[in-house]
Amino acid sequence: MAEPIFTVSHLNSFYGRGKERKQVLRDVSLTLSPGEALGVVGESGSGKSTLAKSLLGLVTDIQGELVVNSPRPQMVFQDPYGSLNPAKTVGWILEEPLRAAGVKDKAERRRRVEEMIALVGLSPEHLARRPARLSGGQRQRVAIAAALIQGSRFLVLDEPVSALDVTLQAQIMRLLADLKERLGLSYLFISHDLAVVYQLCDRVAVMTGGEIVEQGDVDYIYDHPQHEYTKKLLAASLALDG
Repeated sequence: MAEPIFTVSHLNSFYGRGKERKQVLRDVSLTLSPGEALGVVGESGSGKSTLAKSLLGLVTDIQGELVVNSPRPQMVFQDPYGSLNPAKTVGWILEEPLRAAGVKDKAERRRRVEEMIALVGLSPEHLARRPARLSGGQRQRVAIAAALIQGSRFLVLDEPVSALDVTLQAQIMRLLADLKERLGLSYLFISHDLAVVYQLCDRVAVMTGGEIVEQGDVDYIYDHPQHEYTKKLLAASLALDG
């Protein structure tokens, strides 16, 4: 049996120091299997992003067990414009991770960049553009390409479609589903919208106040929510869809 992508057991995470030290995550336990998409859903301040940052080593004041078995995990943010260098072209942005990884041959870097830009549904002409000359959906495709260019097979997706309109949301969700199948990716998908999580994820964990209050198969949770907070999130998602 393949080892999990990550294992989190009784995790507590903290921000600040001394009297300002604040506990954000409380006794969180989760696993992610290879090829699986796990949704973490909750309102702002529920602890979702802190969980993601803990997994990526960006929050280090932790207690409990946290083991990540996938090399080079990458994060895709809600606002791609904020994560892309506005002064550089898309080609430069995608080549930079390869340069950092020691790929010295320029032709090889270019070949891999062109393969990746096609994989996310953009054309070679986009490589000469800067982020400001791309649409929101195109920028998110570039951000996904940059996360995958070094060969990562584990992505943390932090509200990756919430800044897009409904049409672009659907396009990016289809892209993520396609890449998951074609490349054998594993996702931790963070969202406030249970309906969006339902579209992509195999399992879901519901968070509030830094705790997981319910988790399980996404179909079962969607059809048979047990916790009152889950019912509230589901009602909000259905209202938005309506």
